[in-house]
Amino acid sequence: MRGRLAALLLVVACTGKAVPLVTTTPAPSSPDAGSATSDASMSSPAPPPAGVKVSLADVGLEASSIDRSADACVDFYQLACGGWLASNSIPADQARWDRFSEIEEKTKVDLRTILEDAARSQEPSTKKIGDAFAACMDEGAIEANAMKAMKAVLDTTRGVKDARTWTTALVELHKLGVFVVFDVSAAADLKDSTTNVTYLDAGGLGLPDRDYYVLPEFADKLAAYRAHVGKMLLLAGADKLKADDVVAIEVALAGVTKTGVERRDVNAAYNPTELKALGKQARSIDWTAYWKAVGYAPSKKLVVGTPRFFGALDGWRAKFTPAQWSAYFTAHALDAFASALPKAFDEEAFALAKVLTGVEQQQERGKRCVDATTGMLGELVGKRYADQHFPPAARQAAEQLVDTIIAVTGEQLDQLAWMTPETRTHAHAKLAKLVRMVGFPDAWKTYDFDIKRDDFTGNALRAGAFETRRRLARSGKPVDRGEWQMNSFTVNAYYEPTANNTALPAGILLPPFFGPDRQIAANLGGIGMVIGHELTHGFDDQGALFDGDGNLVNWWSTADKAAFEAKAACVADQYATFEAAPKQYVNGKLTLGENIADLGGVKMAWNAYRTLRKAADQRYVADGYTEDQQFFLAVGQAWCSKARPAETQRRLTVDVHAPAKFRIYGALRNMPEFATAFGCAAGTPMRPARSCAVW
Repeated sequence: MRGRLAALLLVVACTGKAVPLVTTTPAPSSPDAGSATSDASMSSPAPPPAGVKVSLADVGLEASSIDRSADACVDFYQLACGGWLASNSIPADQARWDRFSEIEEKTKVDLRTILEDAARSQEPSTKKIGDAFAACMDEGAIEANAMKAMKAVLDTTRGVKDARTWTTALVELHKLGVFVVFDVSAAADLKDSTTNVTYLDAGGLGLPDRDYYVLPEFADKLAAYRAHVGKMLLLAGADKLKADDVVAIEVALAGVTKTGVERRDVNAAYNPTELKALGKQARSIDWTAYWKAVGYAPSKKLVVGTPRFFGALDGWRAKFTPAQWSAYFTAHALDAFASALPKAFDEEAFALAKVLTGVEQQQERGKRCVDATTGMLGELVGKRYADQHFPPAARQAAEQLVDTIIAVTGEQLDQLAWMTPETRTHAHAKLAKLVRMVGFPDAWKTYDFDIKRDDFTGNALRAGAFETRRRLARSGKPVDRGEWQMNSFTVNAYYEPTANNTALPAGILLPPFFGPDRQIAANLGGIGMVIGHELTHGFDDQGALFDGDGNLVNWWSTADKAAFEAKAACVADQYATFEAAPKQYVNGKLTLGENIADLGGVKMAWNAYRTLRKAADQRYVADGYTEDQQFFLAVGQAWCSKARPAETQRRLTVDVHAPAKFRIYGALRNMPEFATAFGCAAGTPMRPARSCAVW
């Protein structure tokens, strides 16, 4: 539900008193033979027998999370999550606390056990992850050796005196994956998805978004960043370098960096060129020398995401002095590897995080070392996690749920009155080619770089260089459609438009999203909504631009495209009215793709749930809630969330997802089935006069 395709396109990932009714809504029309199974036992235990009293716990839901005083038709989020909100506070070391966080904390315990066991092993691949973890935990060695390991990098960044040394510093950081000035990546060509090409785009900012540099409401954050940079330079003994110079360069970069909404325009970001033309656009960079120095060749076709940014490069080179650039490069090197530097640097980096997110306390070292190790050697750790915590039966059950939701998605396409047969045929063709990946990769990555037990900083530098080279060396080569963009233990999921595939890692296949002992309504409301969300990304305002082979082509008729855009505008306009904090509203255009996916995801999950239960001899009630209501409670309980005010402000600026509360509020108020399940009268908040629907 989160991520990025090159510098252009998001890999679209997931991050009142109820009056229970006995009535149920009619089941959907019967699917074509073989299109979707109705075997209710395939992914859940058999429903309770007739006459047996059923509790919410029996079906896989949480009575303690519910606030029965809330009216489902006024504030369903409070009904589903009120108990959870009252009993959960945001931990001091978190900026946000939600159901994802709960799973991540539990998973981190499992991962730490794996890593501590590995630290005692002599088997080569196991020892590698153990040594990486042990090196991170050895704070004494970091204090003694970190700055020695960083010396060559910092000597280069502080040594900018002319055009040649400017390029040397730029290259040194880019080789480590620190993309100062501009961003470089390699990914599938949007118009030839079988081949990777080199993408270049705006980059080089130290704050979360360009808005932090240009909007007055972020003035305090910019001031805090300026102070932070000064402290980092002072700690490194670079007190002659000035924080004001760093900020001045970044303000210039931000001035021609796209807004979040502008970045979502895929076609505007696809500007193919080649090396000679790029050299004419930005003459102050010797591009041939740059590619030779970084150590890999770009593809013959280059794609520039923001041409005006590269058009401004020569002006920046002339405007800012070598000393100013030296300060900029050095500050970014220190920030990029702060967690691998002596404690004073690490603590100063956290001080900035406190300002930007509101988090109160640094995570304890063990948790951060789990993150550091998995960041370096994710699939080595992920294989052990999958082997120990994800049995084959869980993978099979999840695959069956995915297949069922794919089938009902196809059925839904046939029921869209606004879509013409020609466009519908293309939509079916795309759905038929979608590849699902569940649990973990079929083939695991190898990590060909040295890990030393007494050199955490060096490990971080070598890991950054290895991963950057691995990714960028793909330029001009065939796309590996089976490559995973997330680790097996990640609590998330994604859809990749250029590969037309969706991945559901083992990490998210846990309660409150999924469990083998949960009933179908609970599983489909939880993980079913996530699966449907990712599938719908193939048909959101960005995904709908790509065909079944992952190519950026128009497969829409003029009339259908106009109808789709009108329906999408309804969604954007509605979400823009949601006030997430005092005078801070959801950006309906920034979050449009995720909102369309949420609306479609719940609908597809609902249809799958009703399909799997259509042959049921009885419907059962759990603690007064019907099966239909249980489905919606499962949707809500998977998204209970709290965030600190600064984190809310940050996410409203940079996150393509609406805050969790409004993901549920927005999706369910647009579903007639929800209003029917809870008996909501017309005109109540959860049954508005005007609703929006795309898929």
